[in-house]
Amino acid sequence: MTTTAAVGKVDKRKRSGRKAQIIDVSTELFREKGYHATSLDDIADRIGFTKPAIYYYFKSKEDILFAIVDEIVDSGLERMEAVAATDLSPTEKMHDLLAENTRVILENLDANSVFYNERGLLSAEREEAIRDREREYTRVARQIYIDGVEAGEFTDVDPAVATATLLGASIWAHRWFDPNGSMTTDEVAEQIATLLLEGYRS
Repeated sequence: MTTTAAVGKVDKRKRSGRKAQIIDVSTELFREKGYHATSLDDIADRIGFTKPAIYYYFKSKEDILFAIVDEIVDSGLERMEAVAATDLSPTEKMHDLLAENTRVILENLDANSVFYNERGLLSAEREEAIRDREREYTRVARQIYIDGVEAGEFTDVDPAVATATLLGASIWAHRWFDPNGSMTTDEVAEQIATLLLEGYRS
């Protein structure tokens, strides 16, 4: 499992119509059944149209998986860069980054579960394209940490270790969060950010 936080809330306003429907339904099925166990017939049956209609928008099942993963990475990087561009202190930026990262993961559980569980099935070329953009995401996070160390706000440890640990803990929430539980996504996001930045000792 990667510890880069290349995850974000998908802006569904950027896409519409049948292509969006195919992506959404495929995301549900890939999470429920897994990528290998889901056929294009399964996707078409759930939507209610024929498999040839899917081929009009996607040449293969892998194209659909790539669309899901690509959308997640783009959205996550956009949100990361927005946090980094603010005039907040490094501590405030890191808090917002961690809270937002957790929040958008929990608001898109299906898509993020597919991202982490199924993305390894992409072709080597496509996986490398995703990793290139993940590295940019990580670079932004590390720079915030470096700025925090220089400002005397963060512990002076290797920024790669620090950011991988912080983002990894945030990302892992997609494994245990219960959307029907007693806490909202916002509450969980804020508590995770506070715990990671301030520690667990009173």
